[in-house]
Amino acid sequence: MYSASAGGSDGGYAAKVLPTPVPPPPPAPIIVQVQASLTPAEVYWKLVDAGTAKMKLSWFKLAVGGILAGMYVSFGFTFCCVSIGLLGNTIYGALAFPVGLFLIILCGAELYTGNTCYMFTANIERKAALWHHIKICTSAWAWNLVGSLIMVQLEYVAQIWYKRENYVHDIAHKKMSLEWHVVLVRAIFANWLVNLAVYQAVAARDVIGKAIGCWTPITTFVAIGLEHCIANMWVIPMSIYLPPTDKWPVTITWRDFVAKNLIPATIGNWIGGAIMVGALNAAFHGTKINEWKDQAYDMTVGKIVKKVEDPLDSVVDMAAPACLSKPTHVQTEQS
Repeated sequence: MYSASAGGSDGGYAAKVLPTPVPPPPPAPIIVQVQASLTPAEVYWKLVDAGTAKMKLSWFKLAVGGILAGMYVSFGFTFCCVSIGLLGNTIYGALAFPVGLFLIILCGAELYTGNTCYMFTANIERKAALWHHIKICTSAWAWNLVGSLIMVQLEYVAQIWYKRENYVHDIAHKKMSLEWHVVLVRAIFANWLVNLAVYQAVAARDVIGKAIGCWTPITTFVAIGLEHCIANMWVIPMSIYLPPTDKWPVTITWRDFVAKNLIPATIGNWIGGAIMVGALNAAFHGTKINEWKDQAYDMTVGKIVKKVEDPLDSVVDMAAPACLSKPTHVQTEQS
């Protein structure tokens, strides 16, 4: 840059060079570290928050969300049956079935089996009352049934299973052959794995991570052959609606379905979600169970320990002066 200044014998101007201004330093980069997944404790409190948030949902939203969840699970089981029927291997069906839970996680819906864990953790941490647990879980179960039966009707009208009815009958009749207690225990394992899938999906921060979180436990539960009450709300009624075949000439009755499968599967699923995932993670990551444990200890074992420790403390206190005077006595003799 230049500036003109008067001067010189000829009245001319002399150019003066000004120093170039120093540019300001660039701003320091802001580095934000983002973990690829939440910690297990953080996921637990996310579940508690989710259960707390569900209390604010209206009956209308609970109904719509429940119907959607039943439909999404039906899509997953439809894919599962087709895969097993066409490819003749349960593993292919196990890889297909998680589509239903993945749709619920990403699109949002009210699934009974997931709500058992959400609401029980909120109950344990005193964020929700027992009434809220009953309301949310019962509503989800009922509307999941409606959504599943709607899918049964739609697939029946669309003739999805025309000339391949045995794809559905094979799975439905196998489930109906199980004894009541077997269905119950298998349902506990099933929803244990389902809610572990939810746990992992909540931990992940991206779509790929959520997909892996969903797929691994759900594939495990289908490959083992466990019982999920919402999935059974589709496959067994679908078998009831489809015509009998030479392989399966006897039709399953609604009474047998409800009594022998749906009731034990519902109870077992509740235990698997609420106790095996909700309560155990509350004991490990939560606060209330540990507080109750300390209170119970103080009221039982703690009282016994205190009665034993008090006489011992008295004996120690009585012996303490003699022990303290001994070094002084020794020092006096040396002096």
